[in-house]
Amino acid sequence: MPYSLTENTWKDDELILKLQAEKRAGDELQVRKHDDWDENYALFRNKVKTNRLTQRQAIGIPLTKETIKTQLSGMDDPPAVDWQEMSGDEEKELIYQAVWEDNHKADKIELTDVVDKKNVLLYGLGTKKLNLKKDGVNITALDPYDVVFDPLMKAGDIESARFIIHKNIFKSVREILADEKYTKKGKEDLKIWAEAPPGITHGKENQKEWELKMERIRAMGVNNGDFPLYAGGDRLVNLCEHFTTIWNTKNKEWERRVIVYADDHVELYNETLYDCIGVEFWPFTVWVEDPETTDLYSDSIADLIRPINKVLNVWFSQLIENRTLKNFQMHWVAASEGYTPTTYTPGPGVQLPAPPVLPGQSIRDVVMPVEISGLDDTLDAINAITQIAERASGATAIQKGEPEQGEQTLGEVKILVGKAQERTIAMAKFYRLAWYETAWKWDKMMHANAPKFLKLYKQGRNGKLYPKRVFSSDWKSSVGYEPTVSSSSEQETQDIKSIQKWIFAKSQFPNNPAIAKIAAKRIFEGLDVTPEELKQIEQGEATPSQMIAPPVQPAIPQLPQPATVY
Repeated sequence: MPYSLTENTWKDDELILKLQAEKRAGDELQVRKHDDWDENYALFRNKVKTNRLTQRQAIGIPLTKETIKTQLSGMDDPPAVDWQEMSGDEEKELIYQAVWEDNHKADKIELTDVVDKKNVLLYGLGTKKLNLKKDGVNITALDPYDVVFDPLMKAGDIESARFIIHKNIFKSVREILADEKYTKKGKEDLKIWAEAPPGITHGKENQKEWELKMERIRAMGVNNGDFPLYAGGDRLVNLCEHFTTIWNTKNKEWERRVIVYADDHVELYNETLYDCIGVEFWPFTVWVEDPETTDLYSDSIADLIRPINKVLNVWFSQLIENRTLKNFQMHWVAASEGYTPTTYTPGPGVQLPAPPVLPGQSIRDVVMPVEISGLDDTLDAINAITQIAERASGATAIQKGEPEQGEQTLGEVKILVGKAQERTIAMAKFYRLAWYETAWKWDKMMHANAPKFLKLYKQGRNGKLYPKRVFSSDWKSSVGYEPTVSSSSEQETQDIKSIQKWIFAKSQFPNNPAIAKIAAKRIFEGLDVTPEELKQIEQGEATPSQMIAPPVQPAIPQLPQPATVY
């Protein structure tokens, strides 16, 4: 038994000690960012910590939230993923595309996508995980606090990691005991651990971690009802899914394994990665908006805004307090015999004691308003420092829906919007690459774990939904699929630039019918018309000009002119 009743200690085996060492290494790499992440999160929620000197009022300016929201609006739509069957089988393509779209709706990928992008904007890093489910593979966005990586992992190459750990998976003891995938020995050890003094102490810590996790998840827009709650009377256990590389002494090679353990001590599951999910790659994808070679946890947009937002909160707090004190109309009052003001605490109409009246002084000399100098330049300073934050983040006032100060021409406004949009598109490139990797891994896991059949629904022309049972043989491909991922913001910008080029070409060659026809087709395709509507437009363009020319007026016969007499 790993637990010694006489010594009241828990003895871990060599494998658990190895996993604990890897977890500590990953935690040490991440924990240095926690203070920054906590502040970013608090500023995004517009939560302010007060103190006696600078921030005495619990108020702040939501600069971080409006910056994140502005950046998110430029890349808010999930990417479009189109599947191409490598042998050109169009029927399989259509079915597989329907399978992907059904998975997209069932797993609320739009919600996952928004949470993933918010994680990158707030914390600098977004992680998605692919999990097996009953009818396929689903995609989830992980809390950055809940996943740690090998410190030696190459930036942008998750397959170079020796280990990846998904921690803070909270389950009750009875849930674990009822799960058939966990080993019998692991369940028996868990029962002992749950009743042992080390386990009881660890359980209280788990409940605190659960409460913090739920608060962060709710702030990221995820419904708390999507997660199992901590039921009264249940012991809460913190599970870790530890993906690691272990030397196989029998086969003389490194193999990837998945090990699940509870509270860092009780091993519940240990299988090869291939036996677990049917593939050899890590079922994770990671992306950052500002990649670096020296640090996996690069700075985020919120990291740029945080110091500026903290200064703005202090100034705004002081401005509000200054106006409040001026509104109190407090006075200095000379202390006379038999009368002493009762308090030094600021408040409306408070009288504060002053030195007594000296000979030759009047009442005006001893009773006077408390002078509180104004902070009239604070708002100008706040505007100036806000512009610094906008230039750093690319979230300009125009993108936020606010006019820039001073007069600007329409051309200058277009240039500002265009430059800001280009910065957002540059960020979307890394986002699109991460979605390509996610789609590629989703495809391989779907083929390795294909369900026998899926029930899909297709909408007909009359708007009704028609069910169809699709078997795995209907969409599985022997040569594979290639995903094509296009970001909506990037695609729209490219389409607009392409149309502008074709319009310019048409203006340079006005008599070339081929250029005119292609330019018109590109313009109409950008109008989001249906194939039937596009066909009608093309037919209208091909109609002979004489069919739509105005009717010819009949010639008026000329009457003979009378002879001129001289």
